[in-house]
Amino acid sequence: MERFRQDLRFAVRLLVKDRAFTVTTLLTLALCIGANAVIFAIVNSVLLRPLPVPQAERLMLLYNSYPKAGVERASTGVPDYYDRLRETDVFEELALYQQRGVTIGGEGNAERITGMAARPSLLRMLHAQPVTGRIFNEEEGEPGADGKVILSFALSQRLFGGHQAAIGKDVRVNGRPHQVVGVMPGDYLFLNADVDLWMPLSFTAQQRSDDARHSNSWTMVGRLKPGASLAQAQQQIDALNARNMERFSNMKQILLNAGFHTVVTPLQEDLVRDVKRTLYLLWGGVLFVLAIGAVNVTNLVLIRSSARMRELATRHALGAGLSRLTRQLLTETVLLTIGGGLAGIALGYPGLTLLSGIAWDEALPRSAEIRIDGLVIAFTLALAFAVGVLVSLFPVLNLQHMNLSQAFREEGRSGTSARGGRAIRRVLVVSQVAFAFMLLIGAGLLLASFDRVLRVDPGFDPKQLLTARVSPPGTRYADDAAVRVFADRFLSSIRTLPGVTAAGLTSNIPFGGDFSDSVILAEGYQMVPGESLISPYQVTVTPGYMAALELPLRSGRFFSESDTATSPLVVIVDETLAKKFWPGRDPVGRRMYKPGNPQDFTKPGPDTKWITVVGVVPETRMAGLVSSETRMGTYYFPMTQDGMRTMTLAVRTDGDPLAMTGVLRKALRSIDAELPLYSVRSMEDRITESLLNRRTPMLLAVSFATLALFLAATGLYGVLAYQVAQRRKEIAIRMALGSEAGGIFALILKEGTGLMLAGLAVGLTGAFAIRRAMESQLYGVSAMEPAVLAGVAGLLGLVAVVACAVPAQRASRIDPMGALGE
Repeated sequence: MERFRQDLRFAVRLLVKDRAFTVTTLLTLALCIGANAVIFAIVNSVLLRPLPVPQAERLMLLYNSYPKAGVERASTGVPDYYDRLRETDVFEELALYQQRGVTIGGEGNAERITGMAARPSLLRMLHAQPVTGRIFNEEEGEPGADGKVILSFALSQRLFGGHQAAIGKDVRVNGRPHQVVGVMPGDYLFLNADVDLWMPLSFTAQQRSDDARHSNSWTMVGRLKPGASLAQAQQQIDALNARNMERFSNMKQILLNAGFHTVVTPLQEDLVRDVKRTLYLLWGGVLFVLAIGAVNVTNLVLIRSSARMRELATRHALGAGLSRLTRQLLTETVLLTIGGGLAGIALGYPGLTLLSGIAWDEALPRSAEIRIDGLVIAFTLALAFAVGVLVSLFPVLNLQHMNLSQAFREEGRSGTSARGGRAIRRVLVVSQVAFAFMLLIGAGLLLASFDRVLRVDPGFDPKQLLTARVSPPGTRYADDAAVRVFADRFLSSIRTLPGVTAAGLTSNIPFGGDFSDSVILAEGYQMVPGESLISPYQVTVTPGYMAALELPLRSGRFFSESDTATSPLVVIVDETLAKKFWPGRDPVGRRMYKPGNPQDFTKPGPDTKWITVVGVVPETRMAGLVSSETRMGTYYFPMTQDGMRTMTLAVRTDGDPLAMTGVLRKALRSIDAELPLYSVRSMEDRITESLLNRRTPMLLAVSFATLALFLAATGLYGVLAYQVAQRRKEIAIRMALGSEAGGIFALILKEGTGLMLAGLAVGLTGAFAIRRAMESQLYGVSAMEPAVLAGVAGLLGLVAVVACAVPAQRASRIDPMGALGE
């Protein structure tokens, strides 16, 4: 231990003395390890850490899927819930829930918050423990007994000044008083930190009936019994579905054609399904950055250890054994990398803040849980230690194979360096260039892919378009007619405002995040054997909505005031749906219907309501510029014939759309002072938000690649500069024998570009090997896009030539007489 302390003190003195080397190394390690700390903090919090629920591994998500109908994820219906309660025995608890916006407060102080309606079993399943009060009991999950709420800690503070004062008080929710029975702890979290209010979820007899089957709008979760497995749960659900297909034989073939099945999957795995591969790729990329930084540090340590051969030989001559010298070198390097690790952890905190500032956390599940915790710190320090040991291997091996008795003579000659050391440094530089090339390829592909996404036409003009939501509650707007009167008055007041060129309301706005789909068929359409019904987007709109979006009319007409509740039913379809049902023909004047014939779901029945197509519009990208789901088209109903309660306003302006926010709120208050206008965003902002899951990984990849490019360039420069310094006499002899300065410049440049080309070859091979991992992250480009490969190679080559030119120029200016006289 005493010897270790001596080695440690000696290492500190040497590092303090050699400040340029120490600062350069610490900065390199801090940047590389800090980047790893940030990404690992995200990976750990989002992917690795269990959900903050007791025995979270037993929590399962269940959802229905109809892949051949274009609906991969369809959540769950109420009849399914009660079937599974009765006919499965692998679940300890089953629950349905739905996250929804709710309006709290009254006249003059109404506000919109995020709520969650859930069966009482959900909070039991999660072992939720309120800080004050209680959770819902089973009776409160029945119709008429559900007037209770549980508040978040923050909402109780804001409304009542404290959690204890909230118990027993009433809160107006959607215009109706609800009694507060509990307050959750301040750190309570289940899936979404934004939830401020919980309500018990009840269902009517109609919602429970067989008529509601495959009307999916609820999320189902279950907790497996101890000892029950995922495979057992899936087997029981599959068997239940098979029995139901036989019970409802009229639906069997339709469901089989749609590929209907129910997926049972661990809740935590499903939460991260869309970001898992991206995060692991980013983690791999940042480890490449660390590898490049470690190579840089290794070269610096090798150069420094070569310069210290006389010192080491002296200590060896005075009695220090090779093991003592090896321990000294190892102590110095590990001390340095641990210091870099601590600096990297310190940089990690502002790094996470920076990521939050560019709003990536909004695109990540479990974003509220992302933090640098003990595991992240331990992992980072372990990584730093491992880097220290690996970096030490090269100077230690060099030391073990060097004849220290010749060190004085080798040190005294400033000619060529040892071939073994030079070969090691060349291999390290090639690996740096290869890693940097692979990172640059990845960043270039993501950039090219993002550019292709930005070029996708959303189907309408998003500029100068403001969107906002309003939700008239059923307590004051009892039926569709009352809601229509409100909508007419609201739109009339908006259309007279200065700066408004068009305005309309819709049930589902593009890029709004919530969508409704429903099966529809065309009169006379013949389904081929095995063909599935399709479930396109169903959207309800008012006259003026399509003008606000500036949707061009391809055929027919838009909705008008003549389309009333008592006039013939009408529909507008988009071009995708038109090509599906009437390829090569004009759909205007043709009829459609919503299937409902219990004898044959694919044919109209005696009670079928016929709907006439009156117009055709282009396809709009509802779910995003790029969606993994098969696009089945969209059809539009007029609000007069298909009611909606939560509606989104679309306002086309002649200036800055967000500048209209205040006057829109004033217009709404003049009609109903208890209704808040919420989710106010420009359409361009909505599109930008929809791209967060692509933009931020792209920006991170570009940042990592830029750092890698800088490190590779400095590594190449450092090795060549050191070789020039070591070969001064050799270069002087060449010049004395007649070599021109240009020849010397070309000689050094050739050596540098040779290393660069070798690195490019190795990097290209590596990029080809991992191409499949990149393919899922790309849109419109291949994983080996020639233009990207050529551009990245050209950029790296240019930077490498510049890095080589500086030491080459220095070599060409060596004074032969002065160098030979040294």
